[in-house]
Amino acid sequence: MPTYQKVKSVSKQVETKSERLSKLVRDTMKVCSDIVGGTLGPGGQPVLIERQEVNMPNMVTKDGVTVFRSLGFTDPVRHAIMESARDASVRTANEAGDGTTTATVLSEAIVRLSQEYTKKNPKVSPQKIVRRLERCYREDIEPALRDFSLKADLSTKKGKRTLTNVAKLSANGEQALADAVMECFDYVGDDGNVTIMEVNGPSCYEVEHIEGYPIGLGYEDSCGVFYPKFINDPDSQRCVLDKPIFVLFHGRINEIQSLVNLMEAVAERWQNEGGPHNVVIFAIGYSESVLGQLALNFVERQTVNVVPMLVPQSPIANGQLHFLEDVAAVTGAQIFDPLNKPLDRGDLSDLGPGTKAFEATRYRSTIFGYADELLLQDRVDKLEAQKGSAESILEQTMLNERIGKLTGGIAKLKVVGASSSEIREKRDRADDAVCAVRGAIKYGALPGGGWSLVYLNALLAAKKDPILDEVLRPALIVPVHKILDNCGYNADEIREILTPIFENVSAVLSDTKVGARAAIVYDAMEGKHVNAIEGGILDATPAVIEAIRNSISVASLLGTLGGCVVFHRDVELERREATDTNAFLRMAGENPADERA
Repeated sequence: MPTYQKVKSVSKQVETKSERLSKLVRDTMKVCSDIVGGTLGPGGQPVLIERQEVNMPNMVTKDGVTVFRSLGFTDPVRHAIMESARDASVRTANEAGDGTTTATVLSEAIVRLSQEYTKKNPKVSPQKIVRRLERCYREDIEPALRDFSLKADLSTKKGKRTLTNVAKLSANGEQALADAVMECFDYVGDDGNVTIMEVNGPSCYEVEHIEGYPIGLGYEDSCGVFYPKFINDPDSQRCVLDKPIFVLFHGRINEIQSLVNLMEAVAERWQNEGGPHNVVIFAIGYSESVLGQLALNFVERQTVNVVPMLVPQSPIANGQLHFLEDVAAVTGAQIFDPLNKPLDRGDLSDLGPGTKAFEATRYRSTIFGYADELLLQDRVDKLEAQKGSAESILEQTMLNERIGKLTGGIAKLKVVGASSSEIREKRDRADDAVCAVRGAIKYGALPGGGWSLVYLNALLAAKKDPILDEVLRPALIVPVHKILDNCGYNADEIREILTPIFENVSAVLSDTKVGARAAIVYDAMEGKHVNAIEGGILDATPAVIEAIRNSISVASLLGTLGGCVVFHRDVELERREATDTNAFLRMAGENPADERA
């Protein structure tokens, strides 16, 4: 299934409401569900994906959303349908981190069963089905799952064991990965930041604890062509400064003269009182002349060492100013700006008392130590208060990351593999596991293996609603069948396996006091029924909830489709453009022009 670039064209293809369009929707979603759903559960198999980029190796992954993102169709109508269906998987990945494959399989089942229901009941409009499903989600599904979920407290042994099981299930049963993820969370705590790195080498997982304030830019991006001059530890290719003080400027430094007064004051205090003579500047940008003069000054002996660093760009408004405010809390320095507080009017008190050390590598840098613990705590408290008024998931995520950096809660999970394909496959599972644990910490966990979907199926039976009975309830069982089908069980064996699970769900519904701790699930790895908690088969609550919510959302779009307008696909033109692009990239790879050399 090649992925084609859209070519702007006046000519368009129009599909009106018809059986042909309905069939295109069904067939497209069936193909997507089959290939993405093939990765579901412990018996799921990885998918080989050919990479379009030049010199990039093919990728093997078991991550559902990665597989879905790689799909494409030559038929423009089917491609447009696929892109709309993919939204459920991508949104589930963005909001919960896990449950992406379940969302894909579930959305296909809901759309297919919705079409079958309207065909049998032509007087029932698709919009009525959608409204009923959405109301059912709001009034029944989400409240039931949130009430039923198990609390997972990282500070208790029982909670930690629950979270380890969530990580293990999300990591496709790999205990080593689950243990590495939990080691990260043990260090960073509930709101800490866990970053994932890809490393070549013998297959394993390594955890590195970062003590200090990490910054996602190093000397190469900040210092441009002059970066070799700032490397004072050639063995490790680092720039290391002891007891630095900081200049924070919310603007661009175009003239070295603006820094002269401050640097002369630093030099005078250093020579007379033995104060710090290492200075780190954070600014929005620098002119070439400023970088060049600072580089020449750095290599001279008996001078104040000044290292220029860029303020990282941010996807949110005023993100660069927020970064400087966070660094100010760490270093005790004041923020300069061109209008209210120019650099040439500053004095030594504006540079703060400094920190223990500063280290810059090629792509990252770190501030070690804090100037004032009270100042830092005040900043953390303000960011915690801002979380309640965050207007988007991105803003909330970035606030959590900033709090984690300020409190020193940073853990780096290194995914080590012998090949690019192996590393990427492990990276995808590590991402899922980290997001699943984070969601479970916040919202709890549910019995896994599809038990929650079976529970909802039985719970909704009491509604005696024909739409729920013929559309949503049977759709909820489809992912459970898919899990067992991927493990090699036939239809008769699947029925035999599910019978005791349905009986267990009925018992739980009749005695609500026993709750999720009495859930019996099927352990496909061991081939037997086990208690969900004792067997360690648990899903993060957000993964289940978001999978259902986003599946219903896609069904509301594709299940009510009354037409489709798409651009015609000019395959020959796209092939020529792709060939020309690949030829250009190959030439660039064979003749790299590195201006910094």
